[in-house]
Amino acid sequence: MDSSLEKYRQDLEIIRETAAQLIRDFSIHKLEIVFSGNELTAYDELIFQVEPFIADMYKNNRSGFQVLLYQIDISEQSFKKVISTSLPENFSKRISEMIIQREFQKILTKRFFR
Repeated sequence: MDSSLEKYRQDLEIIRETAAQLIRDFSIHKLEIVFSGNELTAYDELIFQVEPFIADMYKNNRSGFQVLLYQIDISEQSFKKVISTSLPENFSKRISEMIIQREFQKILTKRFFR
């Protein structure tokens, strides 16, 4: 994660808003994400739920996968970089991390420009 954003990673309100954004974005694709509210485990908890969905969607629904990345605002360039630099067994985790980081950035941007 970008070091300038790291200080916000422990902010429970921002974590909750990020989880809510993930829940909204993934509900469109029929994935129910549940967030316990525990800020200490939030990141791992969200990765655990998103990663298998990303792996399955990439394998079985490539067009849906592309729509999801577009919806979340993951650039094609960023995605291609992950594809070219990831081992196959790490691909879905890296994409999931990228998604969560982008959702986090969107929440921070909304807060700064309110």
